[in-house]
Amino acid sequence: PPTPPPPGAPTARILFLTDLHWDRQYVPGSAAACPDPLCCRGAPREGPGAAGFWGTYGKCDLPLHTIDALLAQLPNATGHTSNGTGNGTGGFAAAYWTGDIPAHDVWQQSRGDQLRALRTVTALLRARLGGLRVFPAVGNHEATPVNAFPPPYVRGNRSAAWLYDAMAEAWQHWLPPAALHTLRVGGFYTAQVWPGLRLVSLNMNFCSQANFWLLINATDPAGQLQWLMGVLADAERDGEKVHIIGHIPPAHCLRSWSWNYYRIVNRFEGTIAAQFFGHTHLDEFELFYDEETLSRPVSIAFIAPSVTTYISLNPG
Repeated sequence: PPTPPPPGAPTARILFLTDLHWDRQYVPGSAAACPDPLCCRGAPREGPGAAGFWGTYGKCDLPLHTIDALLAQLPNATGHTSNGTGNGTGGFAAAYWTGDIPAHDVWQQSRGDQLRALRTVTALLRARLGGLRVFPAVGNHEATPVNAFPPPYVRGNRSAAWLYDAMAEAWQHWLPPAALHTLRVGGFYTAQVWPGLRLVSLNMNFCSQANFWLLINATDPAGQLQWLMGVLADAERDGEKVHIIGHIPPAHCLRSWSWNYYRIVNRFEGTIAAQFFGHTHLDEFELFYDEETLSRPVSIAFIAPSVTTYISLNPG
């Protein structure tokens, strides 16, 4: 079992963002209730039931100025202590961003739409967070069609290379070359946050119940779990702790995938310090228990609430 940190051990603040869902067609004053899967779009109207300027409780995503205002309210994001692991001036030491950038208008999205959302929101984060290092993860809404993430052995126009290559280009200021390489291959990577702490960003679309490509192979379609075990074994050998981030929480994965993931978490309980996911839009957590007795907690996954209000939620 892991050993708790000693009293007085250094601490750090991590900014955790997920499910921003920017709707570039959001129109303040438009109908907040509509027959479509996504509302608050179209011509403005007068009277009750109109979309608000900042957002609306209902089937609505967010305008860019709301996301910008949220980021603008954050404390100084570039303040660090002298050891590089804290934030003595009240800011954050790093940021975890666990995906879902575009809006929920999945019936009319093109690859161009998805890349525009990726580049626009990435540029906004870089502008607002300054030199703060951001570690992203791939959400299920980044692809089009939504949830469609073919395994890396699928080549050509049907592959996800159009998306992963664009992510590597957009995120190259945050990630080292080795991380960009595996990001281009399968949308996952590992990188050192600071000495002693390693991050693993998983592409949880390879466990998704909605990814029809997994009908071919649902166990480990991208070799990602095998790769993860190697990363964790190296971290264990080197005395590093590991944070795992991803979009879809493991409890929402296909059974064959999540069962193997559960076993990996059990094996490396002394190395995995915490896990961070999104996707549900709710403020939740998942506990992992030992396999032998199912009574001793061995790990926790923090699931952050969404930034978007979809559906009828407060921004998290």
